[in-house]
Amino acid sequence: MGLSAKKSRKRGKRDSDSDEYDNMEYEEVEDDYDDDGEEEDEEEEHGEEVTDDEDGTGEHGEWKNDEMEQLEKEYRDLHHQELDTLKNLKHHKDEDLLKGQAVKSQKALWYKILELRFLLQKPFSSSNRLPQESIKSLFCETDETVRVAYSDLMTSSKETLDSILELQEALFAKNPSITQAIVGSEGSSKDLEVYKHLDGNLDQEWSQISQMHKSITSFRDKSINKWQRVTQVTTGAAAIKGKLHAFNQDISNQVAAYMRDPSRLIKQMRVRRSDVNIFLSVPEVVGEPKEAETCTDGDPELLDDSEFYQQLLKEFFETVDPSSSGFALVL
Repeated sequence: MGLSAKKSRKRGKRDSDSDEYDNMEYEEVEDDYDDDGEEEDEEEEHGEEVTDDEDGTGEHGEWKNDEMEQLEKEYRDLHHQELDTLKNLKHHKDEDLLKGQAVKSQKALWYKILELRFLLQKPFSSSNRLPQESIKSLFCETDETVRVAYSDLMTSSKETLDSILELQEALFAKNPSITQAIVGSEGSSKDLEVYKHLDGNLDQEWSQISQMHKSITSFRDKSINKWQRVTQVTTGAAAIKGKLHAFNQDISNQVAAYMRDPSRLIKQMRVRRSDVNIFLSVPEVVGEPKEAETCTDGDPELLDDSEFYQQLLKEFFETVDPSSSGFALVL
C-alpha cells in the first residue's frame, strides 16, 4: 500500500512538470510567432516604402518624371526642327531647279535672238547700196521688173519687222511687270493692230517701234540697275573702273545722261557716199550738189552699225568659249 501511493505521487509530479514544460514551450512559440509577425509587418512596411519610391510617388521619383518629360519635350522639338529643315531644303531645291530651268530657257532664247541679229547684219549692210529715192523712182517708172522687185523687197522687209514686233509683244505678255506698263501706255495693242493694216507710211512704223521701246523702259531700267548692283557687290568697284564714272549712280541714269546728246554717236554711224558703192549712182544725172559728196558728217540715209555688231559677236563668243574673245574681231 505505501509503495503504491509513493509511485502515484512521483508520477503526478512528473506529469505536472511535463505540463509546465509544455506550457513554457507554447509560450516561447507564441513569443517567437509574435516576433516573426512583427518582423513581417516591418518588412511589409519597408517594402511598401520601397514600392512607393519605385512607383515614383516619392520625391526622387517625381524628379525623375519631370526630367523624362523635359527630355521628351526637347526630343519632340528637335524632331520638328529637323522636319522643318528638310522641308526648307526641299523647297529651296525646287526653287533652285525652277531658276536653273528659267536661266537655261533665257539663254536659249537669247542665243536665238543673237542668231537672228547676226543673220540680219548682211542685209542691213547691203541696204546702204540700194538706189536712193530720186534714182529709185526713175528706174521703177522705166522698168517694171525693177518696180516689182523693189516692191517685193519693201513687203518682205515690213513682214520681217512685223514678225520681230510680234515676237517682242509675245515676250512682253509673259512678263507681268512689262504687261502692266503696256496696259498703262496709251493703246499699244490697238496701235499694233492698226499699224499692221497701214501701208506706205514709214513714220507710223517708227512710231510703233518707239511705242514698244517706251513700254519696256521702266522694266529695263530696273533690271539693269539691279544686276549692276549685284555685279558691284560681287566684283567690287575696281571691276568697272574706267568705264562709267559714277560708282554710286545707277547705270540707267548714266546711259540716259550719255544719250541726251546722241549727235556724236550718230556722226560715228553715218557713212559718206563716196565710201559706199551705191547701185546706179550717177550724180551728174541726178543733179545733186557736190557739197553732198564732200559732207564730213556723212549721209543721214547711210548708217553703219558694224561696231555694235562686232561687240555683240564678241560677247557671244566669250559666252560660248571665253578663250575665243579675239575671234570675233577677226570676223
